[in-house]
Amino acid sequence: MKNRILVLCLVLAGMVGTGMAQTKAVKTAKRYLTQEKYSEAASLIDEAVVNPETSSMLDAWITRGKIYLAISRNPLLARDYANAADASMESFQKALQIDPSDKTRLLLRNDISGLAGIFYDNGARKFESQDFEAAVAEFEKSLQMSGMEGIYDTNCAFNIALCASNANMLDKAIEYYKVLVDAAYPLSNAYVGLADAYFRNGQKEEAASVIEDAVRNFPEEKSVYISASSVYLRMGYNEKASELLNSALTKWGDDASFQLFLGIAYENDKQYDKAEAAYLKALELNPDYPEAIYNTGAFYVNKGIRLKDEANALPLEEEAKYEELDAQSRDVFNKALPYLQKVMEAQPENINVMMTLRDVYMQLGQADKAKEWSDKIHALENAQ
Repeated sequence: MKNRILVLCLVLAGMVGTGMAQTKAVKTAKRYLTQEKYSEAASLIDEAVVNPETSSMLDAWITRGKIYLAISRNPLLARDYANAADASMESFQKALQIDPSDKTRLLLRNDISGLAGIFYDNGARKFESQDFEAAVAEFEKSLQMSGMEGIYDTNCAFNIALCASNANMLDKAIEYYKVLVDAAYPLSNAYVGLADAYFRNGQKEEAASVIEDAVRNFPEEKSVYISASSVYLRMGYNEKASELLNSALTKWGDDASFQLFLGIAYENDKQYDKAEAAYLKALELNPDYPEAIYNTGAFYVNKGIRLKDEANALPLEEEAKYEELDAQSRDVFNKALPYLQKVMEAQPENINVMMTLRDVYMQLGQADKAKEWSDKIHALENAQ
């Protein structure tokens, strides 16, 4: 019996010894942290948190979180610990699972806030490098850390929505934009972003509804009208677009972009006289407006084609009417030329405009000019 008691005592002594060793490892890791010996600290603390004796020890997880937070802030060490910030987040979350009291939350407040900032900066770098999907992941971690403090970081949520939209993660973009819009986010770009995501996701009615809310909530923001009219035009809601643009022009009558969009809306709606007037007004306001120059030229090309098609559809006996429409089409094609040529001056390798010029000269019966542009097209294609 005495021998059994002796064996039991030896086993218990061994267990106590192991537990004390792990507790000592945590204390040593903390000391290494204060001495900025981060690699040594990380090695010790990683062993401690997987050991059954200290795996549920609050101090062990807090220490691990602080060690990896320090590593993630050190540019040289961070290269060797690619997941340092993730390890820190995991550790603080585990600590709060063990003890979710206000005392522990207060103790970790600055660390959690600092970690949220690290994830935010990581997201910003991913965004700048156009790795939008990775940026979403980093910004979501930042938002998660802020949430541990009871804070919903709306700027971070907007960044998630924006990056998700750029990554074509439309359901996620809608999810975050919608939270912001429902919470009356004070910036209009959340509404515009939500409308765009809805539209690209095939939810046209939802997109139109959000655009209406944007205009209603931000009636004095010019950018809202520009974005809203663009969304309407993409959806094919030309009448709504023209109504909105005419409303905008009562406030900003000297804005050439509104006139350009109005011309597009009218042309799409086959109100050709109004479209022509709007395009010309845009150029009157800004003679060097590239999009207005191109659209005006394209408008006259399309008008010339309509007249030509109308002439070709006439019965043979209506020769006089044919000659009249053919002459009108020639006049309109000639009107297009200066605008198309001006586009080419600014964009000398724009092959689409080259093709349009070639076709216009063919319609005008100027074979030499058509061949000249055809040769330029072939030369450009061969050079690519």
